Amino acid sequence: MAAEPSIRIKGNGLRGNTMSIKTLVVSLCVFLLLGCSDHTESEEPTYGPDPSYRSISVVVPQHYDAWVETFILESVSGEIGWRAPIGIITCCWKHPSGKNAEWQAMPGLVLIKWFSFAEQQSYRALIKLENAREIEDKMKQITKLERYGNILEVPRYNLVFGLAPGGTVVVWIMNGAENAIEVGRYEATPYDHKKEGEVYTRRTESYLERQGDFLQENGIRYDGW
Repeated sequence: MAAEPSIRIKGNGLRGNTMSIKTLVVSLCVFLLLGCSDHTESEEPTYGPDPSYRSISVVVPQHYDAWVETFILESVSGEIGWRAPIGIITCCWKHPSGKNAEWQAMPGLVLIKWFSFAEQQSYRALIKLENAREIEDKMKQITKLERYGNILEVPRYNLVFGLAPGGTVVVWIMNGAENAIEVGRYEATPYDHKKEGEVYTRRTESYLERQGDFLQENGIRYDGW
């Protein structure tokens, strides 16, 4: 029978000590298994987004679709500015859905221009977030959130801008609708989109095909947002 392959190691000043590869592999496997077992037992499972994750959303009430023509943000420091192509929004009030914009820094100044299909009116708002640093600190606070039968502990990572009929802009921080905290309320200024070359004829036709019956039955709600 062929001799079992071995490797030579040094130990305790003795020369010629040998350990078979088979014995070494078995020892390593036992060590790794024990190590993995201890590691698994000591760690608790984690859920939700990374604690450093942040997001920005733009939403509207259901049935009151809007087209966001411009969404520009500037950081609190004034050193970073970025634009997000939002476009059409069809939902969902006081909820972290709608359309998302990249988070590059805590915004201190936000320019929003949008067209309300229900009103056939355009609005613009230059929003200076009051106490932006305090808002950012509140976003880091951990709060409980129930999802699919699990209780998660995650920060309020989403900064949400809600665009309501009449030009009202409501700002929340949240990780879910049940944990939303209102941090600002602003009024936009109406403007004539036709004079600025903005045309929404085809998009309006599409909107009325979907929501025309609702508007005829319920009209446009301007309060309670």
